[in-house]
Amino acid sequence: MKLIPYLRRNPDLTVTMLFAIAISSLVPFSLTAILDSINVPLLGLLFCLMSIVAGLRQSGLFTYAYQLVFKEHTTSRTLGRFFIFSCFFSSMLITNDVSLIIFVPLAIMILTEARAIRLLIPVVTWQTIAANMGSMLTPIGNPQNLFIYSYYNLSLGDFLSITFPVVLISGVGIYLATYLLPNKEVVLLSDEKPPLKWGAVAPLLALFILCLLNVLRILPFHWLMVLVVPVIALLNHRLFYKVDYKLLLLFTFLFIGVGGLARIPFLQSWPAQLLAGNEFVVSLVLSQILSNVPTTVMLSQYTTASAPLLLGVNIGGLGTIIASMASVISFKAYIGTRFPFTRGYLFSFTAANLSLLLILLLYYYIVS
Repeated sequence: MKLIPYLRRNPDLTVTMLFAIAISSLVPFSLTAILDSINVPLLGLLFCLMSIVAGLRQSGLFTYAYQLVFKEHTTSRTLGRFFIFSCFFSSMLITNDVSLIIFVPLAIMILTEARAIRLLIPVVTWQTIAANMGSMLTPIGNPQNLFIYSYYNLSLGDFLSITFPVVLISGVGIYLATYLLPNKEVVLLSDEKPPLKWGAVAPLLALFILCLLNVLRILPFHWLMVLVVPVIALLNHRLFYKVDYKLLLLFTFLFIGVGGLARIPFLQSWPAQLLAGNEFVVSLVLSQILSNVPTTVMLSQYTTASAPLLLGVNIGGLGTIIASMASVISFKAYIGTRFPFTRGYLFSFTAANLSLLLILLLYYYIVS
């Protein structure tokens, strides 16, 4: 069976599936309760966003933007900053994992061609941090943000007031860290820039705007699905193959498992009492072990304190390499290079993450 090898390759999905099955076995079976626990609008919005961004990536839009910025000569520091802050700003709209999927391989390819191999570890490390912290700003920046925004029915203004100061401090810290990059002249290969097919890009950008209108609660969910899904099918039905169905399944299993927890009598009160006032610390620490998406769904059941939970799971994306699963994407891309230095990467990654984490912890406790 192909299912068993797939589950072995994806232990996070396997654990959440077993979690859902185990919890469901402890409560009376109720199909209605199971269906009610699944946040269908959130899953549908994620499905639409992933399909659209896959199309934008396939269109060459992001490579085209890089080629517009750089000609034949630049400096290694300027090049590093471009790739790092491409992740920082793009992740605010296309999510942290997609940002890394696009810009990390591009950075590896360009730096390798430019014979700037020594830049790979610091640039990919800070690309990862930039994507994780930049994505914190908006509700659609990462899955846990979208869940918290929807679950607690936050307004966009309230959401940004929580996230903006941390993202601003992170951005300044990341920029200062780029001064550690060498500042030598780099010669780039000059390829002829292929024309961008705006006829394919424009409809996808229009569909992306519809998703934003749904996030802002202007466009109802059913209209989003009616308008977006058929148009994508007409434009390029193969984009549906690019969707991260593992993430959608992971969310579904978490919803079922956490929904089951809420139906177990002795788990309906005491976890909330233990969590009260400690949402930030508990969510940050659990994120280091479980990663921030499962931590978000699990803890939300027991607290109404959205602000410390939002800060905890996002700042908690710094630290271990599994604290944010997006970090694994860039790690896998790096170890796929010709001469990877895995221990060097993990040391650099951990040191950089802990440095920014300490700064943000200092900020949080001064403000709070």
